Amino acid sequence: MNTILVTDNGPLEINGEFELMAADGRYLAHETQTWLCRCGRSGDKPYCDGSHEKTGFVDDSSPSPASDAGPVEVPGPVRVTLRANGPLKLAGPIEVCHPTCGMLFRGVETALCRCGHSKKKPFCDGTHRQVEFVA
Repeated sequence: MNTILVTDNGPLEINGEFELMAADGRYLAHETQTWLCRCGRSGDKPYCDGSHEKTGFVDDSSPSPASDAGPVEVPGPVRVTLRANGPLKLAGPIEVCHPTCGMLFRGVETALCRCGHSKKKPFCDGTHRQVEFVA
């Protein structure tokens, strides 16, 4: 299973088969394990460069575990599209897990915050538009 672990006050740790795509559809990379920025301040977006430690990024959200997380039968990679100045759009079989809350999402489509300001972290709530996030 392709998994994303939301680390404590840090990046998204991805494991599995992931294809990174630019907003315009260009193929960027194939990753099996890496760390993606979620504080919005990395100088190497979409990858984490440790800026969350320098800037004091704190994720004070309280996500709820997935209420109905049935099996995902669709095999294959997850396509991660870097939306222009917006979230990480995920398409493909994925589990999003939190170190204290457990599984937050299991399915085939969601969007994760990468500006660091969503009130629904790790998920996108559209706040990137209000804070004028630049990727």
